[in-house]
Amino acid sequence: MLALVVVWTAVASGSSDHAADGSATELLASSTVGSPTGAPAGPPGDALGSTMNSAVKGAVNGMTDPERTVANPPATGDPQVSTDTQASADTQVTASAPLPDDQLACVYADDPAPRAELAEWQHTVLDTRFKLPPDYAPDDLVELAAALADVAPGAAPAGIQLRAVVLSDLRALLSAADAAGVKLAIQSAYRSYSYQESTFAYWVQQDGYEQALRSSARPGHSEHQLGTAMDFRSLAGPEAWDLDDWATTPEGTWTSENAWRFGFVMSYPAGAEGVTCYMYEPWHYRYVGRELAAAVRASGLTLREYLLAHLVPDAR
Repeated sequence: MLALVVVWTAVASGSSDHAADGSATELLASSTVGSPTGAPAGPPGDALGSTMNSAVKGAVNGMTDPERTVANPPATGDPQVSTDTQASADTQVTASAPLPDDQLACVYADDPAPRAELAEWQHTVLDTRFKLPPDYAPDDLVELAAALADVAPGAAPAGIQLRAVVLSDLRALLSAADAAGVKLAIQSAYRSYSYQESTFAYWVQQDGYEQALRSSARPGHSEHQLGTAMDFRSLAGPEAWDLDDWATTPEGTWTSENAWRFGFVMSYPAGAEGVTCYMYEPWHYRYVGRELAAAVRASGLTLREYLLAHLVPDAR
């Protein structure tokens, strides 16, 4: 694939990640790419795409200079955040200033992702510029259906996988959600490079290349390839992307308020497309561990901003 170098100026509005209708599922279900069963484990891509609800489309189209809601830093003494974690978060937040706008521009290229060794999964930067190689594949993937059966029966369909490093905190998150009366499920998790090739090609065919860039990751650029990103949904009810805004449901609200406590960060929050480079996806979370998730939350930055500003100064 030829590298594209395009500074995002025309679409610095909106938010970021997936939705799928029956036609999308049928198209990909005929291929065995990226899925043990041949059918996609969730919506076909990091995309809201053409099936995005009108309310979300309106919100995206109406944001020309998005203002982001800055999360409140964790309170001192929060029972779910240790003193050591809070101190570390405070230290990291003040380590450097946020990057200037020109260094956050959504440039389209295929540069090797910084810190892309398997052991550096917390710090790997993936966006429209930085890319994983086709052969990047975690060697510790586990089947979620079996791994979660005792704490959240039915929370994961057969065939989807995540890295083993995620499991302990994912189990804790699902247990805490259940205790709060919230039933969560995982719709999609690890995706291979080849799976994402099919995904992006589909959205180009559906929506055209420029729109596909906003709503779907090109192969190698998807956080799902890390094996530490997943799409949540409510256990009962429609898929998250079939709702106007999943974050306003009890399940989505609980997740947005509490996922960081267990090490999960929403990669593409509302109103941040200008710095995340993708549209709003309230269901897409990446696991980075509790300490780093607390630091990102306390900083008020998106995950991409934080990683670029604090962890990969050579990528500026």
